[in-house]
Amino acid sequence: MGIGFAALAQNLQISATANITGEWDVRITEILHANEYVVGTPTFDATSVTFEVELPYPGASGQFVINVENRGNIDAILKSITGVESANSIAPTEIQFSVEGGAPVGTPLNAGATFQPIVINVEWVANPDGESVIPDVKSKTATININYIQAT
Repeated sequence: MGIGFAALAQNLQISATANITGEWDVRITEILHANEYVVGTPTFDATSVTFEVELPYPGASGQFVINVENRGNIDAILKSITGVESANSIAPTEIQFSVEGGAPVGTPLNAGATFQPIVINVEWVANPDGESVIPDVKSKTATININYIQAT
């Protein structure tokens, strides 16, 4: 009985070393647009894009496709796209931006994946009564932020 108790009372020690390495590198790589209403060239960094449009009349519109790549080795998920509401709240408010098409929030972007598109539309929206006031300024600048988090 003493031998069985001694065997159960011994300490067990486990030693190990673990190294986890990862590279986070999710970034905007390209802005595509196919309209004549872009003023200058859109600029971008890893997580935001800034563009200016000048829409000449009610109903005029344009579209931007923001391509995002995951050049790292950590899977990511699109958490949010911000900046649209703040851009829409400044004058001229008739010029409105929206996120339509492309990758919706919650879309995974796996390590090594390329060209996940995010589509930003811009349009001169007429007032609900069908009449549109022609503003003195017909241009607007927007900065859109693309936010990714690590997939779990």
